[in-house]
Amino acid sequence: MSGTDLPAGGNCMTSKEGLASCEELAAIFRALGHPARLAIIKQLASRQGACCGEIVSHLPLAQSTVSQHLQVLKDAGLLCCDTRGRNCHYALNWQVLSLAECRTKDFWERLNAAQPDQAGQSAGAQVVSSSD
Repeated sequence: MSGTDLPAGGNCMTSKEGLASCEELAAIFRALGHPARLAIIKQLASRQGACCGEIVSHLPLAQSTVSQHLQVLKDAGLLCCDTRGRNCHYALNWQVLSLAECRTKDFWERLNAAQPDQAGQSAGAQVVSSSD
């Protein structure tokens, strides 16, 4: 995924477009699914951007490990990379992060809306009684 590849619909539904949307959202979750990558995102959010060495100096990780995590975030479209001489300067791709936030909110809203309430559970759902 690159740049702003998140689909316009953003809904995880049963259609092919909905499945593609779910795959896009899952790719974002995978990219954010490691504590080191979350720490990198937090580091970059606190500044306008940084090269790998600057990020490494704030994390208890080897340079090679940080480089690998930066590549995963970049491949997911969450980071922009500006090559400056021999160095890459990384910055958050705020547009993709904003789209991901919207898709995530939409996903949870739809999931919560589908949840049966306590008074009227959906057909087929069994209520377990403690007196059995």
